Amino acid sequence: MWGYIKPWALSIVPWEGEGGVGLHQALGALHNDPHQAHPEISLFIGPEGGWADEEVGLARQRSALIVSLGPRILRAETAGLVTAAAILYHYGELGG
Repeated sequence: MWGYIKPWALSIVPWEGEGGVGLHQALGALHNDPHQAHPEISLFIGPEGGWADEEVGLARQRSALIVSLGPRILRAETAGLVTAAAILYHYGELGG
């Protein structure tokens, strides 16, 4: 799966085990970098039950950005929609 990570894209992996970096915080830090103003983004959503620690380790090795979506555990079928909406909102692409 992690072979799909493109070196030029921002790869985001939401993971319930990430306690330090939230999506908002991570995107805010990237927004200060002019080369990352509107990057191509690849979003990887885990299966029901979440990512295994080994999978997250492999994603980190490939420079994926591991982020938290907060204290709520979202269902696999809604996590992608919620994360994509949050990213679009961050970049001002939802009219806000």
